[in-house]
Amino acid sequence: MRHKIFLLMFWIVLCWVSIQDAYAKWVWNKESGWVDPLTLNPGIPDQRYKLALAMAMDRKYDSAVKEFQALLKRYPKSDLVEPCMFNIGHAYFLAGKHKKAFNAYERLLERFPGTRLTGLVMEKEFQAGVALMELKPLSSVDIFEKIIEHNPMGPLAPDCQVKMGDAYFQAQEYEDAADAYRKLLETYPKSEWAPYAQYRIPLSRLNVELRRERDIGKLQKAREGFEEYIANYPEGPLTQEAKKNIHEVEELMAQREYQTAEFYLRKKNLQAAIV
Repeated sequence: MRHKIFLLMFWIVLCWVSIQDAYAKWVWNKESGWVDPLTLNPGIPDQRYKLALAMAMDRKYDSAVKEFQALLKRYPKSDLVEPCMFNIGHAYFLAGKHKKAFNAYERLLERFPGTRLTGLVMEKEFQAGVALMELKPLSSVDIFEKIIEHNPMGPLAPDCQVKMGDAYFQAQEYEDAADAYRKLLETYPKSEWAPYAQYRIPLSRLNVELRRERDIGKLQKAREGFEEYIANYPEGPLTQEAKKNIHEVEELMAQREYQTAEFYLRKKNLQAAIV
């Protein structure tokens, strides 16, 4: 009896493994649904396209890109050109090659101006820029600038403008960051990012002075910028941070004045030191 039970359990396990292996071949994609790559014929354009999609879903991104590119080369006037170009960009994005993804999307917009995919493509470009900003902040600036160039008053334009400021700030290019934030206030004054930009302008100025000999006049402007933010947004999410920064600015100004006084003392100019 035990022998029969063992055989039955062995058979159930064997069947389960066989079912798993069979279904492991299938790949699901929103565009093509469930596909078994082994049954697709690469000689038929539609099936080769599904094969490329299956490769992308299986995380074989380089192979997928090659298949999409081969389709573009062999069938340059087919209905598959636009989706192939889009999916090349998407495959690059999934592979973490964000600059290549952006360039692929740009080629799509150039080939099909006014395409129904324009909104989606620009959203993907924006995502590529944000992802690239983590590692190469200055490289992402070109992406954000290009998106704004495509549609200066589009829904993504204010987001791109503030991200440009953040990218410069992250790269410690604080003067460029302040300019980018200032441009957001000038071009998109009603944007939800306006309070954030107003706070980041004096913060950028403060960081400029922290990196070099402290200029009392510029520190004063930084303090005024934080005070303006607090006046405009007394209950804003960055109000407490602004108050802390004002205190830091005042500490720096005091240090600068003290250093100046010591300089005059060394020069035996007592009256200037007293002032």
